[in-house]
Amino acid sequence: MTSGGQLQHFIEQTHQITASQSDLSSILNHLQLWRQQLAHALTGISFDVNALQPTSTLAKQVALVKGQVAEQIQLWDVKWSELAAAQSVADAFSDKVMLLVFGKFNAGKSSLCNLLAECFDRQGQDVRYFYVQNDQIHYTETLLREGATETTAQLQGVCLGERLVLLDTPGLHSATAENAALTQRFIDSADGVLWLSSSTSPGQVQELHALARELKRHKPLFPIITRSDQIEEDEVDGEICTVLCNKPLSQRALQEADVKARAEDKLREMAVDVHLLKPPVSVSTQMARQADLDQKAMTDAGFERLFAALLDMIQPALHYKQRKPAEVFLHHLQEQVLETLVQEIQPTSDQLQTCLDHMQTDLLQQQRHIAENVWKNVLPELPQLLELHAPTQAIDQVYVTLGQWLADAFTQHIQQPLADYRLQMPDQITLERNPNIGYELISDLVVHDRLYAELCRQTNETIKQNIEQLTNQCEKQLNSIEHDLQQLKNVMISSGHDLNRLASDLRQY
Repeated sequence: MTSGGQLQHFIEQTHQITASQSDLSSILNHLQLWRQQLAHALTGISFDVNALQPTSTLAKQVALVKGQVAEQIQLWDVKWSELAAAQSVADAFSDKVMLLVFGKFNAGKSSLCNLLAECFDRQGQDVRYFYVQNDQIHYTETLLREGATETTAQLQGVCLGERLVLLDTPGLHSATAENAALTQRFIDSADGVLWLSSSTSPGQVQELHALARELKRHKPLFPIITRSDQIEEDEVDGEICTVLCNKPLSQRALQEADVKARAEDKLREMAVDVHLLKPPVSVSTQMARQADLDQKAMTDAGFERLFAALLDMIQPALHYKQRKPAEVFLHHLQEQVLETLVQEIQPTSDQLQTCLDHMQTDLLQQQRHIAENVWKNVLPELPQLLELHAPTQAIDQVYVTLGQWLADAFTQHIQQPLADYRLQMPDQITLERNPNIGYELISDLVVHDRLYAELCRQTNETIKQNIEQLTNQCEKQLNSIEHDLQQLKNVMISSGHDLNRLASDLRQY
């Protein structure tokens, strides 16, 4: 088939585009329910820190995680409303297939759009140029301004016939962050994507990364290698001069194969379905224009293959369009809800886990140090206490005093090492008297060797019991926070699995 015939066939096929829409109410309800359940699960994680001092590092870290979770939930509606502008573009062309044209600066996006528009115009088809300003569609008689979208944050496009729209955008790798953000904002409007890159450096890594992101949205993508021409020397009227020529077919084939292979490798690396990637095609807009769109020149410049490839994109683009309202909401949930949540929360939750690990380790050391300090604080005074009450053999008073000493020593020695915790310690420690051991009278002398040994034993046991009680309080708080932290991670993981299942269900429509 000739280039003109291929173009005519392509135009005829676009006339047959019918943008019927599937009944998406069920899947949309499930997606909405997923978001509600995620919010409920996140807010249901208590992160109780009642046993921590509010000024402690751990309590502050917990508060930071909770604050970030709450902030993310509040932003969901804001981010969804920001997509309304892109949706308004989609609604304006609801009966058409819209192909987004993107690529690096100087990839020839506007040039290709203008040439395709001229091809349609020469076939007697209606061609309408437009630009998007303040989220409104404005029609114009002016051709797409080449390079304009790179210097101004403005989208422009062209309606080809009755059923096809090309949306030219600022490059994803544009010099300004505003332009790149604008492209991302309107990407969901498209039903398919034309990825343009110059033959001087086709398929750069950063472009492939953006490509993978678009294919994760499960829309068809068609790589086009532009500027597939080169300067050669030729003899004209006896003079050697330079002329522009199409690149040899063999060289074009090598570049196309290279772009396809590297794109597929990147997609496999990111676990994306490689079947969404269409085979690349090389074209030279300048060579076609140089011959005033002559039929043979168009064929030699690669446009016969281009029209055939574009035709192959129509059906998968229509399939995407039929489920697009749900796809748009799904993308929002995937990228602006779940992915953003994980990206924002992960560093802070990792810091919280590190803080917990340090406090668990420190608790073991503090337990030993507190026991040693309490022992050292009490035991040296015990002989003097026993001597003080030896004349009256007031054993009850010995036990009461020793218990108070222990309580005071604990209060003193837990303040610094366990300052992060709000602990419950008894004001008085009561030692249980052994009725079989007391002061003894030997040769008219009151001795307390056995009593001293018994009190040492009881003191040691009491220190162990109270240290265990303190440790249990601390560990209970740490374990509670760790449980909640793990619950937060599990919620994000399980929510991701659930959303993937919903995405798979959606793509069965």
